[in-house]
Amino acid sequence: MSKVISGQIKSVVYSEKSAQFVRDYEAKKLSVKSGGDWDDEHDPLLTEVKREIKKHYLRAQSYTCAYCRQKIVVDHNGAWDTEHIAPKDIYSAFMFVPENLCLSCKDCNGAKSNKHVFVNKARRTFPDKSKDYTICHPHFDVYSDHVRVIGEAVLYLPRTKKGQALIEMCGLLRFVYGFADYEIVDLDIGAKVVALGTALQNAQSGFEQIAIAQMLRTMVDDGLRAAARKQLEKI
Repeated sequence: MSKVISGQIKSVVYSEKSAQFVRDYEAKKLSVKSGGDWDDEHDPLLTEVKREIKKHYLRAQSYTCAYCRQKIVVDHNGAWDTEHIAPKDIYSAFMFVPENLCLSCKDCNGAKSNKHVFVNKARRTFPDKSKDYTICHPHFDVYSDHVRVIGEAVLYLPRTKKGQALIEMCGLLRFVYGFADYEIVDLDIGAKVVALGTALQNAQSGFEQIAIAQMLRTMVDDGLRAAARKQLEKI
């Protein structure tokens, strides 16, 4: 069973066996906990808890990354990372808190890494309110309130400061920078530029206008440089 958290992701409800494992872990002194505890391959109970977490969030998130919203319909566990929103290497005490867990694609997980997400970095108790986080939180925020996704162009536009922080922290501009070596005349980048131009006309906030303008500049500048390089190679 699952419970709904703020209309976003349903948080995992542990089986009794897993819940007891989590209670035992949380009862330990903080001084003996570390992020490395998550990687203990010799503990069958931990392996089962991790399997339970991943299985739940795959379904709860409909095979969709919590950060970039890319859908990857793959059941193989290696295709997904269990994401600790507050990094386990910094906040090991929150390692098994359901609202600190979700699934992310490997690119977003790698980009976010151990970056801080709390407004108060010295926090000792788990914060369960949106205002306590610097990014759009998978459990406590509605994604579309903070980030607008232009699906046909795979572009992410911030609507708020939290949306901007999420885009930067998870490296979502990679979908723009992936076109750095394209020529401006290439159809793919041309379609992106057209989509961005339309989005700029329909921008719904100052955050979106600035973000779109920066993306357009990046695409056009890089596209022109790529085209110039190709012409020089012909000389």
